[in-house]
Amino acid sequence: MTTFEFSDHRLDLRKGRLQRGGHDVDLRAKSLSLLTYLLENAGRVIGKDELVNAVWPNIAVSDDSLTQCMKDIRKALGPDADGLIRTVLRRGYVIDEDRVRRIDEREATTAGAEQGAGDAPSIAVLPFENLSGDLAQDYFADGMVDEIITALSRMRWLFVIARNSSFAYKGQADGLKRAGAELGVRYLLTGSVRKAGDHIRLTGQLIDQASGKTIWANRYDGTMADVFDLQDRFAESVVGAIQPSILSAEIERSRRKRPESLAAYDYVLRAFPLTWSLVRAQNEEAGTLLDHAIAIEPNYPLALSLLAWCHLQRAAYHWTETPAASREEGLRLAQKGAALSGDDPMVLAVLGAAHSFARDFDVADLHLARARALDPNSAWAWMRSAWLDIYRERPEAAIEKFEHFERLSPRDPMGYMAEIGIGAAHFVAGRYEEALLMTQRGLSRQPGATWALRQLAATLVHAGRKDEARRVCARLMEAFPGLTISKICETLPCEADTRERIAFGLREAGLPE
Repeated sequence: MTTFEFSDHRLDLRKGRLQRGGHDVDLRAKSLSLLTYLLENAGRVIGKDELVNAVWPNIAVSDDSLTQCMKDIRKALGPDADGLIRTVLRRGYVIDEDRVRRIDEREATTAGAEQGAGDAPSIAVLPFENLSGDLAQDYFADGMVDEIITALSRMRWLFVIARNSSFAYKGQADGLKRAGAELGVRYLLTGSVRKAGDHIRLTGQLIDQASGKTIWANRYDGTMADVFDLQDRFAESVVGAIQPSILSAEIERSRRKRPESLAAYDYVLRAFPLTWSLVRAQNEEAGTLLDHAIAIEPNYPLALSLLAWCHLQRAAYHWTETPAASREEGLRLAQKGAALSGDDPMVLAVLGAAHSFARDFDVADLHLARARALDPNSAWAWMRSAWLDIYRERPEAAIEKFEHFERLSPRDPMGYMAEIGIGAAHFVAGRYEEALLMTQRGLSRQPGATWALRQLAATLVHAGRKDEARRVCARLMEAFPGLTISKICETLPCEADTRERIAFGLREAGLPE
């Protein structure tokens, strides 16, 4: 595998990642393919026809597509593009080979080992098989893989093999077996495309390379009426499904390791499911594991961010007698994590949540919007953005984001939070019957979410069902001895009107002041 270095840039073909000064540079898949082809042929003038055939095989595109990709490249490289890429009048483009350093596979592997990359989960998306009997549909299958690779590459914790490497196995009968061994990845994603008339069926399969076990599989049906929209929806669905599948497989892998062999990464994996737990003891266990990770690697952004979320939950779920201190510590850790990795969507989403709880809504909005822009498939960024809309009394926007979360991650164990959230949005809008239905639905999926009983009790009062509200309030006080209206109001980051309606409902339900 090859890595190219030029000026302050580094293009790692194995990772499919362009970086400047150690930070990722955003570049669309086709533009990245064009830059790669130019670098691989540095010193040679390449005509437009050759470039189009290399980047858009079997597709008829205009010169505008090539021109736009070249503009994207020059913009991404900034001043480094001057002198590196030269336009040769009426002939094409050429890269100055004296400005480029090409690193072979052995050097790149050594560098990766030194950076500790070998333990990270890794995946290769192999070319999808065209089962349509129509060679013209190859472009659609290849475009599908491009979209998925691009979406997966936004997941900073996942090592993604570049398109050029995975496409080397296209059309090879033993491609699946060879790819796993030769690319050295932990997971392989394969798929197929079948077209009949205007109907198209897409299938995907995620395989654990070591065991050969299929850990996820699904199929999607649509029409060719809007082929690019279908590609986008399929890529979104696949990435939304395989993110938790890979994470679950990684957590299980870590559980099988002996405690004495654990490193920072494995401590984080073990803490991950506990971090989202609704059990106070598990939250504390997650904090201990994350402390171990940070002791090994003090500047581990994800560990810092997850520990921040543990502290924020303690404040939000009444697990501490000092909620203000927990919020402050959560914000401090979240800010430190983001300072170390300001382009990691998960880290930014936690920072956005921390600012939400601190009622710094404008700042929270900025971080959450950036998290969604960096990774449009980050279900959790959409979830926290939806809750921010509730705090800001934007119920319709909140419902739209919660529904987007559910489309992205339909099997997400945090799905009940979206239903409770939609219930909260209806409460903000004064639609109490709808609020009651969704809050009860979320609680039925996750009875352990006892913190939501405060929402349920207040909603029942406003829906005219005070007797039921009092029974729910009794359950709330049993789950949180010593809980008062003032403690809840201190915790809730929502605007004054919503907070006052919740306080009124809880007062009528029998919760002490």
